[in-house]
Amino acid sequence: MQEDGNPCQIHVHISGVDRPGILAEALESVVRFHWDVLDIKQFVFNGLLNLSLLLGGKDSDSISTLEQALDVWARKTNVTVRTLPWESALRPEVPYRYRSVVTLLGPNLSSRVFLELTQTFARRDINILRIEQLDYGNHHVIEIVIGSREAHSTVDVLNALVHFKENHLVDIAVQEDTMFRRNKRLIVFDADMTFLQCEVIDELGKLANVGERMEEITRRAMGGELDFTAALRNRVKLLAGLPVAKLEALYERIPITPGAEDLVRILQHLGYRIGIVSGGFQFFIDRIRKKYGFDYGIANHLGVKDGKLTGEVEGEIVDAKAKEDILVSLAEREGFSLKQVVAVGDGANDIHMLARAGLGIAFNGKPIVERHANAGISQHNLELILYFLGINGSELNELHEISKTVPGPHWKASS
Repeated sequence: MQEDGNPCQIHVHISGVDRPGILAEALESVVRFHWDVLDIKQFVFNGLLNLSLLLGGKDSDSISTLEQALDVWARKTNVTVRTLPWESALRPEVPYRYRSVVTLLGPNLSSRVFLELTQTFARRDINILRIEQLDYGNHHVIEIVIGSREAHSTVDVLNALVHFKENHLVDIAVQEDTMFRRNKRLIVFDADMTFLQCEVIDELGKLANVGERMEEITRRAMGGELDFTAALRNRVKLLAGLPVAKLEALYERIPITPGAEDLVRILQHLGYRIGIVSGGFQFFIDRIRKKYGFDYGIANHLGVKDGKLTGEVEGEIVDAKAKEDILVSLAEREGFSLKQVVAVGDGANDIHMLARAGLGIAFNGKPIVERHANAGISQHNLELILYFLGINGSELNELHEISKTVPGPHWKASS
């Protein structure tokens, strides 16, 4: 704003039924009486116009003349005009300069949901700057831009919404409102219970007749109760002697999480680089990478001898720290900022990876995981991630149609 050159400032608010030409007509009076437009904001909601102009002038003598001209125009055109002073004394001393975007997703966002959400913000001196509805079909999605006087991490804001989320069937993402929010370029998935709808090692345990012991160790490891590396080695030992042919048969019936194929196809159409980084096994990840055309697939290697598993893991273990390092190295290789990276996972070994990514999503995550992510999805549908990327319902429908006409490599491999 040109405060020094425009010592007199006023705020003009115009509202009414929208039509072409309203702003142009209002500006005729602004120009005629030599006012400068210092700031402007306009939006249309259900056919109703809300237009705000911050004007600057050399002195206050021409305010009444401008007001009279705008009032005459308003009566002729059936709009409402309000002129308000914009003096320094009326402006907030400390602006809400730290901005975040909260995305709220649920089957039905009731009035009570909005009441409790806005009360949660108000108690923490968080101001709502903008609200936009992204979708209102099978999913109700609202995007809220908030501002605070003090710097808060996105996880801090998300933690403030924990109790709110516990009381309502909603999923929430909190992201810094920067240029990178809608400019993500790389997504990294966990495999088991994220991209895949099962724990592969537990399914292998069933084939080796050690299913119950395997599932108990897996549950405790994913919940953060056991050291991941030790737990993995102990579980793999239980698989010694299992024929590799049974792994191939298992791969053919592994269920993919709903929404995964559509999500991958759309992200590939948008130019994303896609990776899957798993604490599971390269045998399965190689096949998934090939089928869906992923750019990267990294996991643990099972020892094999004479067509059977040896019960050993070969090479370095892909644990929580390794997942984080891999995510960082993939971003560096592609030349992307970590703020342009999305990570998706459910278990304790995903925590570091989710924390380093610009958008870390706990997908049906364990409680310990949700506390370290800045987004969470509790529904079994990976495609919902697209809303957290800022894509609205109409854009999503368009992407569905366009992406189907441009087959990706995964469609060729599976056809």
